Amino acid sequence: MQTQCAIWNTAAQSLESAGDFRVFDSPRAGGKYWVSGTVIGQLISLNDSAKRLLTTWICEQRHAGTEIPKVQSNVLELIRSRQPLPIVNRMTAAITYLGIHIVELGRYLAFGAEAEQHTMRLLAETESKSLLEIFQLFKMLEETNLVEGSFYMGGGGNVRPTARGWQELDNLKKPRTDSSQAFVAMWFSDEMADVYVQGIEPAIKAAGYKAVRIDKKEHNNKIDDEIISEIRRSRFLIADFTCEPKNVRGGVYYEAGFAMGLGIPVIWTCRNTSLDDLHFDTRQYSHIVWKDPDDLFNQLKNRIGATMGDGPLPKS
Repeated sequence: MQTQCAIWNTAAQSLESAGDFRVFDSPRAGGKYWVSGTVIGQLISLNDSAKRLLTTWICEQRHAGTEIPKVQSNVLELIRSRQPLPIVNRMTAAITYLGIHIVELGRYLAFGAEAEQHTMRLLAETESKSLLEIFQLFKMLEETNLVEGSFYMGGGGNVRPTARGWQELDNLKKPRTDSSQAFVAMWFSDEMADVYVQGIEPAIKAAGYKAVRIDKKEHNNKIDDEIISEIRRSRFLIADFTCEPKNVRGGVYYEAGFAMGLGIPVIWTCRNTSLDDLHFDTRQYSHIVWKDPDDLFNQLKNRIGATMGDGPLPKS
């Protein structure tokens, strides 16, 4: 049924509606998403900047394998702490869109007023405010010899990757096998100190990798920028979802989803006392369920060895 997107008030399809939720298929939001009735009322107060950040979160969840991301109140709280995508990331998203939607070499992809579906989805994928921003992203990609095509005064155009652009797309798909770093996303609390020192960090070292936890790293930049940067540098990510009762760690879910969107493997762990608090969207993944730091060390060391192989660093 034709309707309006709950986030953008643009054309969308209403796929399902029951109880206190609705499912939309919205080009401006990048595709399908689920939203609770409570949140629909809260979306009205979001400004355009917040809507773009929310749309990026939805796109990231979809890229990470969640077919229909769920927008609930805790997601809106997470959005408040997010930073806009760096320009380079937006350029990468634009050329990645070309790589997905151009299915035959030599073809061009049209964007602009006469190609509304692609334009709307590009707005979503590149966190863009307007057609002009999409135009500028493709012009910058043209200047770096990654795309070629024709551009129109009104802001549209026809573009395709160059030979170098296709090479860059192939590089983006490759796993980071050259990295010795493992990023650790977890609850930073005193009661988890032994879990990290006796379980997670030594398991990573025993497999030949270096553990990086953002609160242990000295830096002068914004914390969100440092998290994104370190995840990009990592061979894999350890995501531990242990939490206080009924108080899930939203940052861990975000960091795991971001890594998956980049094709970086995620190893999922959780203390047995926190299993009931796991979000059902992630329960389908094979979690290491542990009871104490020693148990976590043994299971995690074995999982890293089985899925990642030996790292390049001396084992300890």
